[in-house]
Amino acid sequence: MGNYISALQDVQLRGADQQQGDELLAQGAAMRYAGTRNPDTGVQQPQVTVRGAMAILSFSLQNRSGGAASCGIGFKLRNDQWIAGQVASSTTYTGDTADAQDVGASDFALETTTNDSGFVILSTHKFDWVSMDIGTAGVDGAGATDRVVAYSNFAGTAFVTAPTNVFTDEFTSTNTVWPTGEAIFVWRPPQDWGKVVSIGTIPTGFYALRVLSTTAPDTTAALADAIEIGTFAKVAEGIADNGIMSEEICFYWEPFGDAIVAYFSVANGGNSVNAEWRHAG
Repeated sequence: MGNYISALQDVQLRGADQQQGDELLAQGAAMRYAGTRNPDTGVQQPQVTVRGAMAILSFSLQNRSGGAASCGIGFKLRNDQWIAGQVASSTTYTGDTADAQDVGASDFALETTTNDSGFVILSTHKFDWVSMDIGTAGVDGAGATDRVVAYSNFAGTAFVTAPTNVFTDEFTSTNTVWPTGEAIFVWRPPQDWGKVVSIGTIPTGFYALRVLSTTAPDTTAALADAIEIGTFAKVAEGIADNGIMSEEICFYWEPFGDAIVAYFSVANGGNSVNAEWRHAG
């Protein structure tokens, strides 16, 4: 017997609810594990709570945005599957995962006022989307802030500029500062995306997505409140106004996901989601 979702969604993906959970379409069951004991010190680690995996059994998404839009349904990846931090001089890394994954206001720096600064998200698995809530907008008196999105290449030794045929790219910019509110990046990961082997001081063994302010703001650097990433079971572009994207019978499973999310490239309070799902791990 499945569980059912029937909801209207007035945001593109996560709105301002990253890392809060109250606006997720559904969440996996909470499972608590006793912490391990350090064999050297004998100290017992605190209990860990992890939400279980989920499977989508059917879905129907209706675009009511007034024009064609991209739509998708999928999963939020568990926080223990990714880390994040800032980069300086393109490849010098400073970890800041705690600020990316908490709800502290404007505590994750997206850039500095120095060129070639930005941030990088590093995941154990390829991911299809990033959603973040920006609490402090960038300010640039000259109006010349530029940003570029890149991913770690197949060899894991350099970054490659992200392709232009993404579904929604609100990260890449020319002469535009980061605004406040939700900013999303949605794509189908390229086949040549590889895990980092040797790129400056960026941690190895992860798929890296870097967002660099090649021309940084001259006055105020943008700051985010929180970030989430995830995968899509199904995503499609060009869904007509009032059009429906659906599958009556399916089984989409994300073993490292802990919640179900929907995506509409154009936000509208009439966009709707109906789905059946069940716990899968």
